Formats: sequence, C-alpha cells, structure tokens
Amino acid sequence: MREGGFGALEAVGMVITALAAQAVIRGLLNRDSELLWGIFDWVPGGLAGRRTLLGSIALVAMVLGGWAHTHREPDAGRAGDSGEIRCRETA
Repeated sequence: MREGGFGALEAVGMVITALAAQAVIRGLLNRDSELLWGIFDWVPGGLAGRRTLLGSIALVAMVLGGWAHTHREPDAGRAGDSGEIRCRETA
C-alpha cells in the first residue's frame, strides 16, 4: 500500500473511532437516546448488544488506524525520537 493509502486508512480509523466512542459514551450517559440515529436497532441483545457492537467497532477502528500510522513511513523517526543521527563519528 502506498503512503497515501496508509494516511487515508489512518484518517478513516480515527473518524470511525471518534463516532463509535461518542455513541457508546452518549448511550451510557443517556439511556433513552438512540445510538447513532437508530442505525444499529437490528442488533440483538437490546441496548447492551448495541453498545457492545459499537465498542467493538471503535476498538477495531482504533487498532486499524494505529496500524496504518505505524506503517505509514517505515524509515521515518518515531515519536520521542530526538531526530539526531546515531553512529556518526566526528572527525
């Protein structure tokens, strides 16, 4: 996959994670609200089943976005890396 594909996959993962996590939190705080406008009303198990499905979707999207982030630029420095060149000898 090209670098642009990894970037797009990372962005999609972040958006899905944000939407699903927000719906789960809203469902926990307001039990009378419909989760994501009733899209998941077909899920068996009632409200607990819908929350479980949304939580699973958020988790999978977060892992997928994180995977795409780590594979986006394999030769670039990672977070926390000072960016200095190691093993360089001074003359």
